[in-house]
Amino acid sequence: MQIEIAGKNYQIITTDSKEIRLEQHLGLARIFAPVDFEISTLEQFIKNNKNSQTVSEEVEYQEHPVRLFQQNYLLKLIKNSTSNKILVKNRTITLYCTGTTYQKQLHDWQKQFILQQLADEIGYWEEKLNVLVGKIKLRALPKSLYSLQAEHNITFSTSVTCLSVSELHYLAFKAIASQISLDPKIRTTYFPDEQQLEHQLAYTLKTCQQSH
Repeated sequence: MQIEIAGKNYQIITTDSKEIRLEQHLGLARIFAPVDFEISTLEQFIKNNKNSQTVSEEVEYQEHPVRLFQQNYLLKLIKNSTSNKILVKNRTITLYCTGTTYQKQLHDWQKQFILQQLADEIGYWEEKLNVLVGKIKLRALPKSLYSLQAEHNITFSTSVTCLSVSELHYLAFKAIASQISLDPKIRTTYFPDEQQLEHQLAYTLKTCQQSH
């Protein structure tokens, strides 16, 4: 819906949040408000913010995609935003940044995204194998895709992003199986073609290292 406040039109977008937020982009003013908002409250909000300087958002698409687990994601930047959130939908990463620089924000998000994928895979195998893993960490490991640590912790190499989803699924299993010294017969039950998967992992890792 649209309302007029102090001679200016505003598009009202209701949200579940109790906060009121104003965004202005390319001449369009939008107010994000609670479902049960009152006009008088919005009028006072506009009055309090009328002297604030508004910087127009800039939308920019990056030429080079973000590649994660052998899938390309289009990177869409929303610069000069009032938010710093990151959304992922339909292979598009939409990154909102409060200024014009975004590299650190993207790097931090990528690390969390990778850790979440690993956590999902580890969680799957924890349930299947009835085991518990400690902390999952991520760091550069030049000679291996993972390293077993004390207290059942596992450190994975940042190179895991070069793997496919199916390869990551197997790698999580392999790490846990190594940690608990899983019986080879049980390993074969889950991955009868484990030898082939080992060659596949080695090839993927070698290709990844050469590309960098």
